[in-house]
Amino acid sequence: METIRDLIPPPHIQGIKHFVDYALVDEILRSKNFRQGSHQESQPFFGDSLLTIDHDVHFERRRLQAPLFRKEALEYYEHKELLPLIDKALEECKENRDETGIVRTDLCALVRTMLARISAVTTGIDDVDTPERTDAFRTYIEQLGTGATVEWSTEDHSEVISRILKIREGFVQEFYGPSVERRKKLIEQFRNGDLSEDELPRDLLTLMYLHWNEEWDEELPLREATLYLVASSQTTTHAVPHMMIHLHEWFEEHPEDFEKRFDRDFLKQAGHEAIRLHLPSPALLRIALEDVTLSNGTTIKKDERVACLFTPANRDKTVFGDNARSFNPYRETPNVKPWGFAFGGGEHTCIGRTLVTGLSARTDNDEGTDGTLVNIAAALYKAGIEIDPLDLPTYTELSHHDAYGRFPILLTNL
Repeated sequence: METIRDLIPPPHIQGIKHFVDYALVDEILRSKNFRQGSHQESQPFFGDSLLTIDHDVHFERRRLQAPLFRKEALEYYEHKELLPLIDKALEECKENRDETGIVRTDLCALVRTMLARISAVTTGIDDVDTPERTDAFRTYIEQLGTGATVEWSTEDHSEVISRILKIREGFVQEFYGPSVERRKKLIEQFRNGDLSEDELPRDLLTLMYLHWNEEWDEELPLREATLYLVASSQTTTHAVPHMMIHLHEWFEEHPEDFEKRFDRDFLKQAGHEAIRLHLPSPALLRIALEDVTLSNGTTIKKDERVACLFTPANRDKTVFGDNARSFNPYRETPNVKPWGFAFGGGEHTCIGRTLVTGLSARTDNDEGTDGTLVNIAAALYKAGIEIDPLDLPTYTELSHHDAYGRFPILLTNL
């Protein structure tokens, strides 16, 4: 299924060179002759974060944060945090049962609730532990996401930035500030010999304050935390509705596959396809550090901004086959990742990708991980998810993103 917004570039990237071939996009993303050119307007939210820095500085920051995504950490997030919260969120949905006994809810809001705790845990935000606190936290993250993706907004950008910065003040006072103060005290206890390093929290804020760099400004941890909070939920929240739509259509056309809705390998392949076709970041802008000539002879001048359009690149027929624009959970992509550029590319490949996709290889008898996408999809099918035929999903009107604003669903097996 394609939508108009898949195919029309948003205003902020019109008028500059566009690259849509998979090979050329990959070449630009891997080249050391370019730097980050996206998020120019969202600097108040993402400035100098892992997303916007390059080369040596990026490498060092990424190395600092790498422990958050090691195997043991991913297993902890999934089995101790995500799975219990998925069950809890579905249990709370029973309060929305109608007079016929059917549970009605909105999929977008439900997925954000499911991901709230794991987002908080990886970042280092405390006290997201009751339905009321989770709702408040989730609302803040949704709003911060609006500011962090302001380039794609259909509203006046300066008004969006001003509004969300004001909202961020509330987030700092209610959640972020107390969490930082707790970590500073724990780190002080560790340095005084009253705590072992293993007793410190394993999260972004602890790592940053434990390994503080005097070149950082005081608000950098807040901007890095904003990146984590938005990114750790955005991809899955974006992908699950698309995945449900595609599988609904697939099962109508291939009823013999309906029983595979409980097959985790099948769901993983379907999830990869949904992310490939509907990217949370449809484009990445890069700026040339010097005059560059690409392998096809295209020249890019020093300081010129170019747009790598991930949506058409991820539908490149030379890479993904003649039916590249279609959803196919059995697609084979031996030479590229099945999700294409859904997690970026080159040095800016998303550090938290395995949180979404799971660990690709299991070489021992440990539990391993399936990732947020598969676990949520499996739980939804177990709960009997159906698209509400009387209230169909609608796209957001607040952004040029290929994203749903409302997605009413029925849960018939709760």
